[in-house]
Amino acid sequence: MAHVFKVHVVLSWGEQRDYLVANDVEPGLEHRLATRKNWQEVMRGALINVPVAPYLPSGEPLPPIATAKVIDITAVPAAATPKDLQRTRSQFIMAAVWQNQDAETNYNYLHHDYVPASQEQIKADIDYWCNGTDPTAVVAKTKFRIDAQKKKLKKELAKRVD
Repeated sequence: MAHVFKVHVVLSWGEQRDYLVANDVEPGLEHRLATRKNWQEVMRGALINVPVAPYLPSGEPLPPIATAKVIDITAVPAAATPKDLQRTRSQFIMAAVWQNQDAETNYNYLHHDYVPASQEQIKADIDYWCNGTDPTAVVAKTKFRIDAQKKKLKKELAKRVD
């Protein structure tokens, strides 16, 4: 039976959200589900990149990206895929790995080719998860970007109706 995988995450500013795991990560999770009793351990506690605002119909700009910590993961039959959840990005680091690396090594893997503002949020998140550093200043900028993205979405959706 094919599944989608739903992760419950916490962001560095304390907000909890649910996401579907990126499509290209699902085959590995499906294999683990079929072959291992504790298949969830690969994702529990992992750091994963997630969009924190909606994607726009126009595709640009991409939503702000943050690095969240996975609290839990569940397998959902593909036929029952939740329609209202965004997908994570593909980049994640297992807890057993990121907890044994320094913040810079984790950042070098997770920052990817995102815009500088998202890279700044990812760095602040990783510093928070690895070192307990306060991300408040960067989070304030990201929340401003989230609001701006939501306004752009409203505008684009309104144009479609006209």
